[in-house]
Amino acid sequence: MKFRKGPLLATAMMLVCAVATAELGEITAEQSEELKQWVADNPRDGGTLRSDWNYDVPEGVTTKDVTYYSDEIPCYAKIFYPTEFSADGSWPAIVLGHGYNAKHYAIEKHAARFAERGLVAMVIDFRSYGMSGGYISLDQDDPTTDEVRHNDVFARIKVKRTRLISHYQVEDYRSAISYIQGEPGVDPERIGTWGSSHSGGHQISLPALDARVKVSVGQVPAIGGHDWDGKPRPMRKRLLEDAILRAREGQGAEIEVGFSFRGTVDLETQQTGSEYQPFLYVDRIPESVPILLIYAEKEELFNNETHAVAFAAARKEGETKLIEVPHIGHFQIYSGPAYEIAVEAAAAWYLKHLGTGH
Repeated sequence: MKFRKGPLLATAMMLVCAVATAELGEITAEQSEELKQWVADNPRDGGTLRSDWNYDVPEGVTTKDVTYYSDEIPCYAKIFYPTEFSADGSWPAIVLGHGYNAKHYAIEKHAARFAERGLVAMVIDFRSYGMSGGYISLDQDDPTTDEVRHNDVFARIKVKRTRLISHYQVEDYRSAISYIQGEPGVDPERIGTWGSSHSGGHQISLPALDARVKVSVGQVPAIGGHDWDGKPRPMRKRLLEDAILRAREGQGAEIEVGFSFRGTVDLETQQTGSEYQPFLYVDRIPESVPILLIYAEKEELFNNETHAVAFAAARKEGETKLIEVPHIGHFQIYSGPAYEIAVEAAAAWYLKHLGTGH
């Protein structure tokens, strides 16, 4: 695959609870018109394109493929190091996670840009996605017994790759944070996180659950739950039947999903997804954690007013900033001038709150 990098736009429209500020720059009328024309010339009917994932590794930036473990499952990650990185130094680091039913290489270009700006960036595949391992279980009766303390046996196993569980993805983030904290040259006290779409919502859950997250950025974030009182939701008939089937036979129904990447997930995902509502974590996020949410004006998958904008209004303490990228839809933020606006704003946010390396 050839990797290319587009021209740089170094400005973004910044909103704080819908009030404009020039802190990270503002989009001029000319730039807005450029975005509008680009959207007209590049229509989308759902999903990203392979060309959206192309990038050049910036000069001086180096990479390393690594394996980190989350609940004992081996997971894949690629670390991008800045030009002057030294294992004897002290550098801030960002952990990046992909969206719903996606893979790491769709967001590598973001990690490469962050490294170009002086940040260590670790892009991950969630468990059962991309190059990460899946859920392993025996495919036969367990041949071991308690008669001896140690058993060496050969047995058939099966690897399951159709479980998309939001709570587990949050744990994968946290395991990746642990890994990068142990990387020589990384300052373990200066860790940020980044996510897009489905994992954009994790940028609300993560700082509420893990004190190591010092700053986060959610891009076109799905932050469901603003109208939920937090009480248990009843299972609809189909989900109840599927839960019973999984408990009694070990496997429920599978459904086809995906936008940029087609695949299947267990119907269980609908149940666990409805129970995972990042908005409910708003009051648990420390005041000290600044959060940047970048959203598309023409978002077609959900309503910004009940996700990003509502979250910013609901957070009573701490810094929350919003960027609305005009004219674009959900999937257009990954390419062209929209990508440049979003990635540069995110990089500036991290550098502002985490500083640089040395």
